[in-house]
Amino acid sequence: MNHRRANGASVFVSLLLSITAIVLSGCDQQSTSGQSKAAPKNVLVTKVRAADVPVQIHEFGRVVSPESVNIQPQVSGRVMEVHFVEGQDVKKGDLLFVIDPRPFQAQLEQSQAQLVSDSAQLQLNQRNLERDEKIGPQHFVSEQQIDTDKANVDNYKGAVGRDQASIDLAKLNLEYCYVRSPGNGRTGRRLVDPGNYVSTGGATLVNIQLQDPVYVDFTISENDLARLRDNVSRGNPLKVEAIAPSRPEIAKAGKLNFFDNSVSPQAGTVLLRATVPNEDRYLWPGQYVNVTLTLQVLKDALVVPNQTVQLGSKGPYLFVVKPDNTVEQRSVPQGVRYQDLVVVPEGVQAGETVVVEGQITLANGAKVNPKEYPSATPAPTAGGLTRKETESKQPAGGQQESSIVKPTPAL
Repeated sequence: MNHRRANGASVFVSLLLSITAIVLSGCDQQSTSGQSKAAPKNVLVTKVRAADVPVQIHEFGRVVSPESVNIQPQVSGRVMEVHFVEGQDVKKGDLLFVIDPRPFQAQLEQSQAQLVSDSAQLQLNQRNLERDEKIGPQHFVSEQQIDTDKANVDNYKGAVGRDQASIDLAKLNLEYCYVRSPGNGRTGRRLVDPGNYVSTGGATLVNIQLQDPVYVDFTISENDLARLRDNVSRGNPLKVEAIAPSRPEIAKAGKLNFFDNSVSPQAGTVLLRATVPNEDRYLWPGQYVNVTLTLQVLKDALVVPNQTVQLGSKGPYLFVVKPDNTVEQRSVPQGVRYQDLVVVPEGVQAGETVVVEGQITLANGAKVNPKEYPSATPAPTAGGLTRKETESKQPAGGQQESSIVKPTPAL
């Protein structure tokens, strides 16, 4: 009985050892097969595209009114009337204040009366001179009398001219009593009240600022000055976009129309100014904005997503996927960036497939399992921009909005 049990145990052990040997042999074969042929690497790929890409400079700027006028009194007197509301849009010639005109009206009437008196005396002196000159040859009037008559005529001619000047000055002062807007714009806070006495050279009555169009002032580094001047010399109209930080989805477009004639020695920058239409009063004088200056548009530039180009010990490179799903590493120069795209000037052709993600474990000739990269950024349009600008016409005071993606600064 014990002998049978011993034989059964021996058979069981032999069977177990055989199964273990078979399993280990299979594992060794799989390991050897895996070593001889590596599995393809999963990567995300995309096609090299040709597109028009803008070359841009991104800076900070301030909105400035083209015309900012401090209204000051040109005559002294008491403010009698105010004809505007604070914050009101006014046009050139609109009445703002009335300063008491009565003293100046009295001066005008006095000068006019003096003119009548002096004119009458001048006419009398002229007739006396004419009579004396007629009888003078008959020696009834002395030459001294004739000289006196001429002097009286000249004296009252001067008096009449002086009276006329006094009348003109009185009229001007009377006109200054009615303070009018020198141009179009928006009024600020009223700084005097009816009943206040104001004088020439005194305090400002109100400030008026033009708000359409507006200037956007900003600076660029002197290192970018050469590129700017080169594009200006070609006659290219340089586009400028102003974006308020609080509403990055709204961009107001204008054109660069001025850059300063010198570089600031303290900051190493150059002042630039753009004119931006502002019909809806969206931009406000003194407001801080982000500024995008487009220097030029690269036509049919080859672009790939930013992460496609990697930086190695020998410089930038990328992986191109061949038709047999093997990859080739190529050294490429890195061009300007726009949003999440980068320009590749050389080393690839439009339509070639490149690896966007998964490059870390790749090497030349490696087999890959490519899948399409889900890019959310459209290619730049023919104008060089990816913005979908949609203008919404609204009632007075409405805003013109555009949906944008904030660009990445150019290299």
